[in-house]
Amino acid sequence: MAARHARTPARTAAPASCPGAARRTDEARSRRCTPPAAPAPTLLGLITSREDFEELRRDGGTEYTSFARYLADTGELIAGIRAAGGSVRGRAFHPGDLVAYCAERGLSLADPGSHTAYTADPEAADTEWVRYQDEPLEEFLGRLDRARQRGLVHRQLERLLAETAEAAATGVFPTEPLREAYERGAAALRRMLLGAGPGRFRLVCALQPPEGPVEARADLLLVAGEAGGGTVLRIEDADLDLLCSLLCTGYALGLPGGVLLSGMCAERGSVAWGWGFDGGGADGSGFAPCNAADVLLDLTVPAASWIAVCLPGAAAVPGFPLDEIALD
Repeated sequence: MAARHARTPARTAAPASCPGAARRTDEARSRRCTPPAAPAPTLLGLITSREDFEELRRDGGTEYTSFARYLADTGELIAGIRAAGGSVRGRAFHPGDLVAYCAERGLSLADPGSHTAYTADPEAADTEWVRYQDEPLEEFLGRLDRARQRGLVHRQLERLLAETAEAAATGVFPTEPLREAYERGAAALRRMLLGAGPGRFRLVCALQPPEGPVEARADLLLVAGEAGGGTVLRIEDADLDLLCSLLCTGYALGLPGGVLLSGMCAERGSVAWGWGFDGGGADGSGFAPCNAADVLLDLTVPAASWIAVCLPGAAAVPGFPLDEIALD
């Protein structure tokens, strides 16, 4: 493993690679009771962009001088593992995250062992680890970056909930009001998508707590069901969970925010709908239609740039009233 991205004699490219450990059990009992366990996957921390690579190189965190060479070696490494019958799970190796990890734990950035510890951090959510599915390397790295982004948002939401008076005694927000808030958030999202109808869209949900904006975004496809069976949503499960979690936190903490839904609608053509969110009191959905352009102005530059590709030619209009959309 090249913990500091240095080339090893085998020319492995991964910044951190730690084969998963398999626990030994009594062999005789294992043969009697269970089939042989599949080999544990190899865990790789991988740089996902040229910008991150250049930042790491400037800081002396890798001996590679070319991102292209790094990608080539990474591809060779993964291909070798797969050819040997192994599986791979990856996690984005991000320079900023590495700095924060080392600072929190008093570790040296110059120590290769710190890179290994950061990659194998047991506190990292399982959803940040992505299984390689034999797709092109560029696609795999894109999935790793997306998983990292989702993980950052989940941690922001967890901090917001943990720093409340309700969580002061136990450090955990009470389950029942959180469950109710999740149901309200999921219902509001479902009404937006039902009202939109079939089409291909991009969606950004944003909260505006005093600490700064928290945003979740997702690509989604809505297709008409067979024989008039309603609308079928196609979206990554992890994206759907993140959107619902963000709306859940908004309801639970009464935080303001907004939603922007834009794309190509089968019936209306290019569209952009906006809703403002007032925190959702005990009554009502908490969402009110507002101009999509106003929601866009409140988004961070990355989120606004991401959804802006859908906006040229779109009619930026207030969203439809959610209380008029039946869920039955």
